[in-house]
Amino acid sequence: MTIISILIAFTLCHFIRELRRLRRFEWIASFTSLCNDKLKDLPGWAGPTGFLVIIGLPLLAAWLVTGLLSSALGQIGEFLFAIVLLIYTFGPRDLDVDVRRVIRADDEDQQKEALEALLDGPIPEDPAECRTCTINAVFSKALKRWFGIIFWFALLGIYGALLYRLATWLTDNDYGLFEEQQDLLESLCKIMEWPVAQLMTLSLAIATDFDSVYSAWKKYHDERGHGLFEGNNEFMLTSARTIVMGGHAENDGYADQLQGQMAGIKLSMDLVWRSLGVWATVLAILLLVDVIA
Repeated sequence: MTIISILIAFTLCHFIRELRRLRRFEWIASFTSLCNDKLKDLPGWAGPTGFLVIIGLPLLAAWLVTGLLSSALGQIGEFLFAIVLLIYTFGPRDLDVDVRRVIRADDEDQQKEALEALLDGPIPEDPAECRTCTINAVFSKALKRWFGIIFWFALLGIYGALLYRLATWLTDNDYGLFEEQQDLLESLCKIMEWPVAQLMTLSLAIATDFDSVYSAWKKYHDERGHGLFEGNNEFMLTSARTIVMGGHAENDGYADQLQGQMAGIKLSMDLVWRSLGVWATVLAILLLVDVIA
């Protein structure tokens, strides 16, 4: 059911764009504010206690809903809830739509607005720096919006997907959390993203030039001396930039019509799709050998 749930949810998100309107997250601000207001007197609330409660209550709610649907509808209930939860946690916006808005903008003003939305900030004036930022943005957001959810859903089911999405929501936005709570959430997010970034780097190598990706990955660690478990995903971005800027993927027969100013962002999105294809293939193989039930 795992691979089927992922494929159905991803397909629905891709072809029924209106589903993105279901991704409403206003409840998070109210939820964290209520918890901090009503439970602040609990021992250690500003630290581990608050962190565990804020993360744990939504997971408990998901467990209760799963139990109710399972009792009422059996496995089909769990299956449908998994699809709904995947649709909700993908995002918050569709990455391919954001990229398409940049590439197909009708005028410079629209393109600037779309690119600022993709970069979550102002556009660098230097063209080389701008290209670097766009490549980083595409791969970073692919990790957060798609690959992170897919990995943790495949590993831990709906609870893994929801846990990762909660960590990113609470880390990327200001919800008035205490500093120690915020630090713990950031640590959780880094820990959960590290294996995903490693697998994204591997899938990029499989989909393009293995030697080039491995050399960039190894050079990054050799030069910086970082341990693999530091939670720094720059090794993935370095590998992606090497492939995009080095032209390795442009000459492999798959990426075509990638000319002009937006070549970097178009090729980056193309590589993300191909990496997703590698992941889908691996998940299908694992399903066939009953590694994933």
